[in-house]
Amino acid sequence: MSFQSYITYDEYKDLGGTVGEEAFPSLEIKAQMWLDYFTFNRLKIFQEEGIEIPYEAKVVLTDFIDRLFILNNQRQGGDVITSYSNGVEKITYKLNTEAETTQAFYSVAMKFLPDYLIARSVSFDIRKYLQSNSNNT
Repeated sequence: MSFQSYITYDEYKDLGGTVGEEAFPSLEIKAQMWLDYFTFNRLKIFQEEGIEIPYEAKVVLTDFIDRLFILNNQRQGGDVITSYSNGVEKITYKLNTEAETTQAFYSVAMKFLPDYLIARSVSFDIRKYLQSNSNNT
């Protein structure tokens, strides 16, 4: 099965994304994997059913892509300032650990994604939810 993107580059830019078009595809794949992890792969069902990916999921995906870009730059020793001094005070920035990164992604996902995507109920069936009259999609 080939990779199917949840967001286009134009949508990403419209939502405030800052990553260049060249770096976008590889970061989008990783960000989508994170999103699938937090949503228990429910967005894949949206694609299978031909239902548009919710706006909130695209916003979270945009945030994840931007965070991954910064994280990659930090880990590769890119143009990220880790220390600054103006002669009076010194500020040092530390690189995020894997656990801190996971926690940051988790916080964003839990804050912005609708309950029907992040519900932990084992018996929750997104297909039945999408077919019911009580959903707000």
